[in-house]
Amino acid sequence: MSERRAAVIGQGPAGSAIAAALARGGAQAVLAGASGPVPPGCALVIEATPGGLEEKGARLRRLGGLTGEETVLAASAGTLSIAALGAASGCPERVLCLHFRHPAPCSQLVEVAAGPLTGEAAVQAAAAFLKEAGLTPVLVKDSPGLILDRLFVPFLNDCIRLVESGYAAPADLDAGVQLGLGHKTGPLRLLDIQGLDAHRAAALSLCAQLGDPRYAPPPLVERMIAAGRLGMKAGRGFYAYQRPSELGDAEALPQAAGARDLSAGLALAEGVRKVGVVGLGTMGSGIAQVCAAAGLEVSAVEVSPAALEAGLGRVQRNLTGAVQRGKLSEGGKEAVLERLRGSTQLESLADCGLIIEAAVENLDLKLDLFKKLGSIAKEEAILATNTSCLPVTAMAAQTRHPGRVLGLHFFNPPFAMRLVEVIEAQQTDPGTAAFGLAFCQRLGKTPIPVRDRPGFLVNRLVVPFLNHAAQLYDEGLAPRETLDLAVSEGLGHPMGPLTLLDLIGVDVQTFVADAMARELYEPRFGPPPLLRRMTSAGWLGRKSGRGFYEYGEK
Repeated sequence: MSERRAAVIGQGPAGSAIAAALARGGAQAVLAGASGPVPPGCALVIEATPGGLEEKGARLRRLGGLTGEETVLAASAGTLSIAALGAASGCPERVLCLHFRHPAPCSQLVEVAAGPLTGEAAVQAAAAFLKEAGLTPVLVKDSPGLILDRLFVPFLNDCIRLVESGYAAPADLDAGVQLGLGHKTGPLRLLDIQGLDAHRAAALSLCAQLGDPRYAPPPLVERMIAAGRLGMKAGRGFYAYQRPSELGDAEALPQAAGARDLSAGLALAEGVRKVGVVGLGTMGSGIAQVCAAAGLEVSAVEVSPAALEAGLGRVQRNLTGAVQRGKLSEGGKEAVLERLRGSTQLESLADCGLIIEAAVENLDLKLDLFKKLGSIAKEEAILATNTSCLPVTAMAAQTRHPGRVLGLHFFNPPFAMRLVEVIEAQQTDPGTAAFGLAFCQRLGKTPIPVRDRPGFLVNRLVVPFLNHAAQLYDEGLAPRETLDLAVSEGLGHPMGPLTLLDLIGVDVQTFVADAMARELYEPRFGPPPLLRRMTSAGWLGRKSGRGFYEYGEK
């Protein structure tokens, strides 16, 4: 396809966004109305009007009659069958799907799906056109939702449900996903950009086609649409915006951005001078480093001299790396190390104002630790756990002062990741919860308050998303590389879900998913059969040398 000229049929938000994405790469993109003539000299015609199978099929039939046999016809329909659209067009050999993820100007990736009768020449010509326009075409199966909507619509529904139930505020949820998972844009802001009405239409279509309740839009979506809160194009959705915009470029009003008053716990947080850390594994050593770097005295405890030496050595290596990268001076490194002391005795924590438990994720072990810490800690000390999935309430119940217990879930690696989930157990006093938020801010972190529920916030969202990705891969939706590329490039995630599973550890995902499924009684939280088989085979990801990908000998 040598001509770099395309017609985009549909002058609404979707059509305008697609034309802008093509023009950004130097292609000529001409917007045209749905009932007018097709601009001459176009090798590609993209139908980008709203509607279902019947309406889009009729428009494609009309476009087929107005264009020559060499012109490729594309529907921008990620949830409709290309086979059915091709049949309705009367020229199925020329019809395919080009799914631009909204907002199109912000995403390089375009899903390209062919129907069973689509000619190979049409597919190759469309892919070549997109590449010349600086975009990334990914060939995917003609399946409901393709890859992006198939995976992301249930994830967005989960986010909406957490807001609907009062579990999380929009700004906290978006901050958690951006800082905890590395997504470029928060999911609720993405919904505002996409439009709640567009999300509802896609969700209902997929729910009808797949018969899967995960795709049913939560009731809050209907209520927001009825109230005119359609998102950024209406000036208000989950956030209020300075102006309406159909291209995703409006800023949220300051009062909608989620600023939090942390003054309630500030005095208590500033009163802490010494922090205890139990466990110097990957997480514990990182937490100890963060606290010492913030000017606090740190007393760390491990189970044996060898484990203690390994943990302190890990901190030293991290700091040396920071010096080599120019992030820290040699004097700064020495000052941090001088504030860090180690021991193999829990009793060394008796004078700490805050004790953070960072032992392995074993509930019986943690319960025993909290029973001991409750008798060792001074009367006014606060006890915290860094658990990522276990009940904080059960740990608090083991202590003399359960109101002074909370969760502080740092993300890996703690010295690099800004997010901390501050978990309020059933017994946690309001002052203790306020302390947790203020203390994390003192460390230079971004705290978000969450309830003591399975998975807290970030894992509550990402565990079913990763389960779903593994399930769809097992079912043959797409090769591993295609699925990962679609998610990382199309959704702005730092890596694809299968690569992320290998990084986390397939066994860790299986363990956490099992724990969440037991408490929530929802099958979608349980690990799919593929993850259990991989765990049994020892295909655990990077740490074992093989998972969804191979990493060589370990």
